[in-house]
Amino acid sequence: MGNITVELKQKLSGIRLIVLDVDGVLTDGAIILSGKDSDTKQFHVQDGFGVTMARHTGIKFGILTGRTSEAVQRRVDELKIDYYEFGHFYKQDALREMIKTAGLAPEQVLYMGDDILDLVCKPCVGVFVAPANAVSRVKQEADWTTERKGGDTAVREMIDTLLDVQGTLKNSEDYFIGANQ
Repeated sequence: MGNITVELKQKLSGIRLIVLDVDGVLTDGAIILSGKDSDTKQFHVQDGFGVTMARHTGIKFGILTGRTSEAVQRRVDELKIDYYEFGHFYKQDALREMIKTAGLAPEQVLYMGDDILDLVCKPCVGVFVAPANAVSRVKQEADWTTERKGGDTAVREMIDTLLDVQGTLKNSEDYFIGANQ
């Protein structure tokens, strides 16, 4: 579990909502403009299945992004994301509202972001995670930096670690391979 301290394990054990930035976290950060009002995003299937496994354990998910994208909306729908907020350059107010709507305390929320604008979310949550490709200051201020990069299973690494700490990883995996039947 890499650089996971005892203190961080304690914080992770109470997480009930994971909120993710998109560009640089769920994607590698590249923005491919393909038409007048559209862009193209590439998501990693293992990140998506990690979301599915975590949702199976009762964890809720939010997506909070500064951009507006039909591709992201499609991914949100596919993964059955509980909360989706887009078009927020400054994200903290939307994050606070998401947490309030979920009926949770800040310490029950994990946020994963990669750039300076994501740092405004750190005081609003219990755990702030950065992918390996995050900018230096974000990695310095994060509670934890994954070994993997955004768009290359950083989200899955975070989810697998979280579920492992919470003692639900094997049961979730077993459920999806039919071992519990």
